[in-house]
Amino acid sequence: MPPSSPAERNAAWAAAAEAQLLSRRRRMQGIRPNMRRTRGRIAVLTDTASALPLTWQGTADLGVLGEHLSVVAIPVMIDYPHNAAQIYPEASEELDRDLPLALAQGIGVRTSRPSPGRLSEVYRRLQGQGFAGIAAIHLSAKLSGTADAARLAAEDVEIPVSVVDSEQAGLGLGEAVIEAAITARLGGTLRDVVEAAQRSAAAADSLFVVPNLEQLRRGGRINRLSSILGSLMGVKPLLGLRSGEVVLLERPRSLPRAIERLRDTAVASAQSLPEARLGVHCFGNPDQGAALAEELTEHSAAPVPVIDVPPVLAAHMGLGALAVSVTGGSPH
Repeated sequence: MPPSSPAERNAAWAAAAEAQLLSRRRRMQGIRPNMRRTRGRIAVLTDTASALPLTWQGTADLGVLGEHLSVVAIPVMIDYPHNAAQIYPEASEELDRDLPLALAQGIGVRTSRPSPGRLSEVYRRLQGQGFAGIAAIHLSAKLSGTADAARLAAEDVEIPVSVVDSEQAGLGLGEAVIEAAITARLGGTLRDVVEAAQRSAAAADSLFVVPNLEQLRRGGRINRLSSILGSLMGVKPLLGLRSGEVVLLERPRSLPRAIERLRDTAVASAQSLPEARLGVHCFGNPDQGAALAEELTEHSAAPVPVIDVPPVLAAHMGLGALAVSVTGGSPH
């Protein structure tokens, strides 16, 4: 019986990632890699825009894959009236509580890239843990300066750091990170790990619907749409990421129609990929997210997770956002 609740879906999604690792190891020719090796390991670093649960880092939640994974937070700032901006440098219960309230009240919300110093600290920690190299796989550089900060930080450590601008966000990024972690666990070199992430991200399709464009406009995340904003009033646009930028795909006139087109476009995208995996994001609308995941299940080769839009993305997408990521199965 397929999982139904979000918690069950997400647990099944994590289990599927570990199962994929074991399946690929069984199919490998020649000497299979030692899954418990410590020398020559490659670390995989990403940011909170990947939507990967923070509990997956170095824990049993993701099996042995979690030993390779680290996630750095992208800070969120809430501009409370008559007060200094409240900065949330890390993911926290306070941010989860305060962000929806701020968005509902129309209070300004901003994001900032992690500092190069913060990233350097993470790199040095991974170096101290014995990793031989780091694949840093980040949110699209056209949406955030995180990848640029990562390149600056890479100059401060002795082990090689390869920075990947995924040109993705959400699970389009997250699934690329999982693919990188699998490749690392199977004994891949730093180049192998980076190329695995790049292939996954390049094949991914990130689609989303927002109730209104105000948050995206405030954050400057829709530069390519600025010339047609006036014509989008009164519609519920279907948006996507193309070459790392937010673009307009369609102009449904109502939210139900927009969600319908989101679903149909995701299904069409999935049909073009081998063993497509789908994931759903929502923010403040869990029932819509669960219903959409249920409709997409038959089109996905793996359980369809329902994950909250990460705060760094919700700050720009707003309450009521709904998104789907479509990623292809590994060619290996």
